[in-house]
Amino acid sequence: MTPSARWLTSVGLIALTVSVSCRPSAEKQAADAARNTSEAAASPQQKQLWQDAAKQGAAPGLERVPVVRDPVTKRQRIPAPTAQPQAPPTGTITIAQGVQSEIRILVYPNMPFESYTGPATVVGVDQNNERIQLNLGPRGTLTLLVRIGGQQLPLAKGETVNVSYQQRQNPQVPNDVIAIQKAGGAGIGHIIRGGTSPVQAVIPLFGITATQLAAQPGLPVQVMGPALKPIDLTMGQTVPAGDVTVRLLGSTGVGPGTDVGLIEGSPFTINVMVWKVP
Repeated sequence: MTPSARWLTSVGLIALTVSVSCRPSAEKQAADAARNTSEAAASPQQKQLWQDAAKQGAAPGLERVPVVRDPVTKRQRIPAPTAQPQAPPTGTITIAQGVQSEIRILVYPNMPFESYTGPATVVGVDQNNERIQLNLGPRGTLTLLVRIGGQQLPLAKGETVNVSYQQRQNPQVPNDVIAIQKAGGAGIGHIIRGGTSPVQAVIPLFGITATQLAAQPGLPVQVMGPALKPIDLTMGQTVPAGDVTVRLLGSTGVGPGTDVGLIEGSPFTINVMVWKVP
């Protein structure tokens, strides 16, 4: 055998010796790791599986897996934060500063979906004369927030006023009316109406009729009343109309030729407010 061949043979024997001597050590470490892990198992079934792995000779590399020192069942659990109940809103609902005219229903009477137009008796007024409680007899009490042209509607307990209200029964189809008027004509009315074609709406107590002009771009609204020439309004416009003031809050619709049967809710809506300053 040549010197070169002897040298290669010696190197091969050394490498084989190192490989054989390292394998039992790695297997032993893997088995020890499996055995140690079995002691920290969270259940008897897991413990048995790790013990079987230790007996059968665990796979190399398992010795590098960190051993869990505490069973899962013994670890301290951090409870999830419990939802805190939301506190009811505090304070009294009022009309925001800067709003000149508004009427809003705070409390509906009994059977709120039954519309009503007729007399009502004032049973309560707050110190600002903006929160008004009205007795409708068997129907119960209707509570309103009212401001007219930046002023309050002066009322006293026991006074009789006219009132009209209606509440939509389908949330997607606007059909809401609220109006109040005292003797002499001072008061305010607000109507929101929807439909599948251009809408015409009458503001009760004031005799004002508002009609969408579908033939014109932007669907302006024409308002008219007794002894009142027709006036065309665009969205957001406010105009005097005789002894009352009319404001067009909204007018929406669809273009000509649109299949309204495919539209959910009301493709046409009108939103108008009328008031007479005390």
